[in-house]
Amino acid sequence: MNPQIMNIESAALDRLTNERREHGELPPEVDATLSALGVFWDEIEQEYFNIDAYQVEVYQKLLTEYGTSEYSN
Repeated sequence: MNPQIMNIESAALDRLTNERREHGELPPEVDATLSALGVFWDEIEQEYFNIDAYQVEVYQKLLTEYGTSEYSN
């Protein structure tokens, strides 16, 4: 994904996270819209995250760990 878009998305997630931390939960319609876009609240880390970005990160870690010739197709 384009690094500029990733920076914009990261800044937006930071703003949403700060808003929720300062003022509590967002209205249900906003939360539903975010969920439809793949943005969810992480109860453990107490921050919003994009599920697509998280999946890319996990897949890259799995590829690094298991992507050797001994595991090749």
